[in-house]
Amino acid sequence: MKKNYRFFIFFLSLVLILTWSCSRVFSQGIRLNVLKDVYVLPAAELVTTKTYPDIIEMENKYIKVSILPNRGRLIFAYLFKPTGNTQIYTSTRPSPTMTPAGYVVEFGGYYLSIPWNPRARQPYDLKYKIVDETSKKAKVYIWGKDPLRKLFLESWVTVKAGSSLVKIKVKITNKSRRKWRINLSDYLVLTPGGKFTENTFLLLPAKKVVIGKSEKEWMGRKGSVVNWPQSWVKLSNFEKLGSFSVATDKMQFPFVGISNLDRGDAFIKLWEPANFFDSLTIWSWGKEYKRIKGAAPTVNFENKKRKLVLAPKKEISFNVYFYSLRAMREIGLANRSFAGWVDTDKKTYDLAKDTYINVSSQIGATREYKNVSVVYFLCKEKEKIGRGVWGEDVRILSP
Repeated sequence: MKKNYRFFIFFLSLVLILTWSCSRVFSQGIRLNVLKDVYVLPAAELVTTKTYPDIIEMENKYIKVSILPNRGRLIFAYLFKPTGNTQIYTSTRPSPTMTPAGYVVEFGGYYLSIPWNPRARQPYDLKYKIVDETSKKAKVYIWGKDPLRKLFLESWVTVKAGSSLVKIKVKITNKSRRKWRINLSDYLVLTPGGKFTENTFLLLPAKKVVIGKSEKEWMGRKGSVVNWPQSWVKLSNFEKLGSFSVATDKMQFPFVGISNLDRGDAFIKLWEPANFFDSLTIWSWGKEYKRIKGAAPTVNFENKKRKLVLAPKKEISFNVYFYSLRAMREIGLANRSFAGWVDTDKKTYDLAKDTYINVSSQIGATREYKNVSVVYFLCKEKEKIGRGVWGEDVRILSP
């Protein structure tokens, strides 16, 4: 009787093996600094809006991250020190720009649609407090309230020493006496590696996507379901303004990212729980951004949760993580600790006939690990996990 096995890394098992088979290397500590002398264009005429707002910087061996609460930015900038390149688009003096959502003043960074100022099309100004500052960890607490619906946002941004990972915990509480139906979105504006290059690729673990609005329908008819990847997985083929989306329950893993091979940068966004958001939309100005006033060479990720119902005094929470890795050709699997890819010469093997399995793989880590054991598995066609058939020891993994 033939025994056919499909080869792949079952990543949850891989993570357990990696975690228990290695020891962490704690290197340099973390430094926190507050800038008070940077001018930032006011986006709204509010009493709380400052022209020289506090910008909180958290820096370790691998990254320098900044937060701009007074413009509603939970993350304002992310510098990956091993390559010296910025990953998140930022602007302190943006111009009004027509986007698919209408005119906006885009400061960039990472921000939420709660609490939202509909007149300015920006988040309301937020407040902050530094709640943890040691040699191993820095944590900033950020909060703000929607003045009309009394939805209270709380967020905790954490950076640890020796890691490229940023954790953002978000909690939203209904402080009013009525039930609210909410459309929640988060926004991330990226310039991977500091700029687009010929070999910059989107990283999206999905098999099909839905085409959105694109200029003169260069991507295809709006609403069409197409196989992924398309030619515009390579951003040099992203001709004009365009967008596409995918339902998160159709994604193989809850992450999205960009790899800039020419600059040596890969940037990942992860979220938990995996089913918290309903969809992910990706849009860009494409190569013609220069002819659009105020536009920039960016890629925009927007996660959406629709028809969220919050009763009085009830709350919801979720986590978002960002990290960078060096020189990753692609990423097919990712979690908070590791990311990578695996490829084989065949998809299915017959143990009665096949003697060898040719494997290519690459793994990166969000912090430094040494003496890592990596185990590969053969899995039966309709089963999640099979048996380990081969392993290797890696002396050190790092961002």
